[in-house]
Amino acid sequence: MTGASEPSAPAPESRLRRDYRPAFLRYLSRRDEVSLTAGYELGRRAVVEGQGMLDLVAAHHVVLLEVLTDARDPGETVSTFSAAADFLAEVLASFSMTTTALPDLQHQLAQARAELDRLRGKG
Repeated sequence: MTGASEPSAPAPESRLRRDYRPAFLRYLSRRDEVSLTAGYELGRRAVVEGQGMLDLVAAHHVVLLEVLTDARDPGETVSTFSAAADFLAEVLASFSMTTTALPDLQHQLAQARAELDRLRGKG
């Protein structure tokens, strides 16, 4: 052992902000489906890592503010805001799916329990 500690992995929030910027900038320059998919993947990874929706929104706003300082005119600002809304919607799609899926899963579970009770002769 050399006494030097290994570098620790960046916190999920800092990794999110680090990854959000290039994905967002790529979408701003291309505005294509591939770039939107990168946004969706950012959101999906955040869900898997247990990050909250507010973490994503905070990363989005930090990056958006940085980008808006470079806007040359009001038209570019409006265009950037519009694209930013599209990108954020895609990033948050994973959260939407998980929150809408939960009631469906709970309903399916209740139906399965009722069927199990029926098969056991309780219903």
